[in-house]
Amino acid sequence: MLSRCPYTHTADVQPDPCADYLALKEVPPVYRDEVLGVWFITGTSQVAELIRHPSLSSAWPERGRTVLHDPADAGEAGHRTSGTVRRWFMFNDGTRHKALRGLVSPLFSTGRLARLRPFVEEQVGDLIGACSGRIDVMAELAVPLSSRVICRVLGLPADLAPRLDGWAQDIAALLVADYLPEASRRGHLALSQIEDAVNTALEGPDLSPDSGLALLKRARDNGGIDEADIPAVAGLIVYAGFETTSTFIGKVVRSVLHAGAWQDLRIADPVTAVEELLRFDTSVRQIARVATSSIAVEGQHIEAGDLVLLMLGAANRDPGVFADPDALQLDRKIKKHLAFGQGQHYCLGAGLARMEVQVILERISATWQDVKLVEPPTTRLHFGIPVLERLELEVS
Repeated sequence: MLSRCPYTHTADVQPDPCADYLALKEVPPVYRDEVLGVWFITGTSQVAELIRHPSLSSAWPERGRTVLHDPADAGEAGHRTSGTVRRWFMFNDGTRHKALRGLVSPLFSTGRLARLRPFVEEQVGDLIGACSGRIDVMAELAVPLSSRVICRVLGLPADLAPRLDGWAQDIAALLVADYLPEASRRGHLALSQIEDAVNTALEGPDLSPDSGLALLKRARDNGGIDEADIPAVAGLIVYAGFETTSTFIGKVVRSVLHAGAWQDLRIADPVTAVEELLRFDTSVRQIARVATSSIAVEGQHIEAGDLVLLMLGAANRDPGVFADPDALQLDRKIKKHLAFGQGQHYCLGAGLARMEVQVILERISATWQDVKLVEPPTTRLHFGIPVLERLELEVS
C-alpha cells in the first residue's frame, strides 16, 4: 500500500501542500535565518529534544520578536498579540499552565470523547448525506463539523458555529502577523466577539452543566480562575480546537487524492491511516518558543531572547526516522510522530481531532467508492497564513 506524493505536477494538479516547507530538509537540522533573526529546528531528534528543553519557554507572545516587529511601534508595553492571547495556557509555563490545562482537561478525556462520538457520527452522517454527487470538503464537511463540535464542547449556541471559521482565521493572523495593523485589528475584534458570545452564553438559561463554559464558570465562582480567564480559555479552544481540526480534515482528503491512494484508503485501518496522515501533512506545521537562557545544540548556540521555530512538519518527514518519508503509506506502523508536539504542551485536543477524522474516514471510505477533484484545490493567503479554502470533489 504505497503511494507517492506527486511533487512534479501537470498544469491541472497543484503541488503537494507540504512542498512550501520541505526545502527546509536540505538545510542543517538547527539553522538560523540571519534575515529574520529566527532559529529553525527541522530534525526529528532535535525538535524532540528542544520541545522539552527547560530553557525554551512557550511564552513567546510575551517576549518573542523578529525584525518585523519594531519595538518603537509595539503596543501593550512591547508585548505581542494581545492580553487575552497571553493568558492562553498554551503560551504559559509552570504553575499557571499546569493549573489551567488541568482544569479543562476533563473536556477531552477518554470518557468524554466516547460520549461525544455519537454526536460526531450523527453530524458526519448528516453532512455527507446532504451531498449529491459533489461536495466541497471544506465548506460542506470540515468547517461545519469542527465548528459544531467545538460549540458542543464549550456550550456555545449551535447558531454561532458558522462564525468560528472567520474568528479562527483572524486569530491565526494575529499570532503571526501582529505587526500588520489590519491583522492586529481583526484579531482583536475576533477575540472581543468571542468574549461577547461567551458572556451571553454564560448568562443564558440553556447552558449545559456538562459544558466547558459551565466548568469555567464554576472555577471562577470558586476562586480558581480570574474572570478574564473564561473568555481567554474559550477563545483558545475555539481557535485551537476548531482551526487545527478543520484544516486537518481538508488535508487528509487532499493528501489521499494527491497520492492517488483513494482505493488504499477504502481498505485501510482508520486508526493507522490517521497517524500516517498526521505525519505526512502535519496540521500545525510549526510551534514557537523563546529562549530564556543560552542553549547549545548541534554545535550552535541559541542565545537568551532568541525566537525558535520547531518545524513539526519538516521533522515528520525526516528520512533518518521515517523510511521513504515523502511517500504516503496508509499502513505505515508509526511508533511516534510530532504532529501534536510532545511533553507538557502536548496537544490537549489530540484525542478529539483523531476521533473526528477517524469517523470521517470510516464514513467516506464506506460511502464514496470513487472520488476525483472537480478542480485544483484553492488555497489563499490570509495575512500570510495559507488557508485551504476550497476542495471540491465529485463522488460516486
